Formats: sequence, structure tokens, C-alpha cells
Amino acid sequence: MSFPWLASSQIGAAFSLLIWGIAAFAVVPPIQMRVMRAAAEAPGLASSVNIGAFNLGNALGAALGAATLGAGLGYTAVMVVGAVLALMALLLVLWAALRH
Repeated sequence: MSFPWLASSQIGAAFSLLIWGIAAFAVVPPIQMRVMRAAAEAPGLASSVNIGAFNLGNALGAALGAATLGAGLGYTAVMVVGAVLALMALLLVLWAALRH
């Protein structure tokens, strides 16, 4: 939620986007390795489903961002909607972990 505040300057926006990009791509290999270990009998299928889930998340984020802009809420609202989407995903993961 700090991005709207940091986006008020070009240096703050560039710094936060750099950190966000590094963090976003750093989580993919460990997740992929965990999926491959969990699905030892069908690693190719598990890998494709995992990447498909990442692509679905990208598509949902783009669609929600476009809907937010289309509603006239502005660029700052897009960041808030993205944070809410990420929080919902985290809650879904925690719920799944508690059920398992």
C-alpha cells in the first residue's frame, strides 16, 4: 500500500517498481520447485497448471485494472484494487492451508 505514496515522485515510483519486480519474479522458482516435488508422478502437467495459474492472475489483474480505470477512479485506485486482489489471494492460500 506504499506505492500510491511513493508514486508521487518519479524516483519513488522507479524504486518501488524495481523492488516490486524483483520480489514478484523471485517467488516463481521456489513455487515451481515445490509444485514439481509435490507432483512427482506428473511434473509436466503440474508445471503447466502452475504457470496457467500465474497467467490467470495476470489476466485478472489487467481486467480489474482496466475496469477500475473505465469506472473513472484513477490510477491510484488501480493500485488499491491490486492490493485488495493480492490480499484476497493471500486469504485464499491461508484458508487452503488451514483446510489441509
